[in-house]
Amino acid sequence: MRTAIYLLAALMVFGVFLTNLRGTPARPDPGNHGEVSSVRSELEYLKAVNSAAPPRDPQLLFLLMAQYSNANLQDEGAEFFSARLKEFGPRLADTQKALYLSAIGLLRAQHASSVSLLHRVGYVKETIAILEQAKQLSGGKIYVVNWIAGIVHTELPGIFHQRKPAEAELAWCVENADKAPHAGWLREVYYHLGKLALAEGEQAQARDYLARSGYKDFERPITLMTPFSEEVASGHTFAPRRISEIVPGRVYALSGFEFTEYYFVVSDDRRELL
Repeated sequence: MRTAIYLLAALMVFGVFLTNLRGTPARPDPGNHGEVSSVRSELEYLKAVNSAAPPRDPQLLFLLMAQYSNANLQDEGAEFFSARLKEFGPRLADTQKALYLSAIGLLRAQHASSVSLLHRVGYVKETIAILEQAKQLSGGKIYVVNWIAGIVHTELPGIFHQRKPAEAELAWCVENADKAPHAGWLREVYYHLGKLALAEGEQAQARDYLARSGYKDFERPITLMTPFSEEVASGHTFAPRRISEIVPGRVYALSGFEFTEYYFVVSDDRRELL
């Protein structure tokens, strides 16, 4: 499970993220055929996995969502997940449906700038409704559902009046940080809380949130959910420092120190780590 989370974090780097709501969508470099082929093969593999049955591990759903985003195929991705939600719906729990809806909502939000101006407002309103349905089905208690809703609502233009919901969703993410896949998810939470404060003219509060996010300013081009971090005092870490119990009472893993993971076995007399 931990490996899947780290893989998810490595893939979910959205170069075109929600800026697509305001600008021109990025296009893949047509000259880099090897990279395009690699991305497409991974996407097709994950499509096959997600088409077979509802994934037991929800990370597989979000890995595919990330592949669609990175390949700039957000509309295709939203359609794929909508079809799977309809197909698998009768056997999905409400929390599983919420995850599908969140993935659909995020991909639609990224795709919004490609929708004609005549239909864009209605399209975005439908996307807002999808994210609200996801929150209702999750009972407001699933981190990724609130995270996606908060980020999307923050990035929406003011005419959609989603600032208050965004503040509530992002505040929930801060209060429930222990439910996040890893601490890196808070980076964007603080960044977007800072953007909301800045829009309200609360300069000191905005600077405080920006400092907590680790970003230098509010002009960053991509959204990161990576577990690694870079600090002046401690240098580079690939993951948050943590101790995981692999085999209850017997085998433990130490992560976030240097360039590797360390595994320890408790001795039979429970006095030594081997």
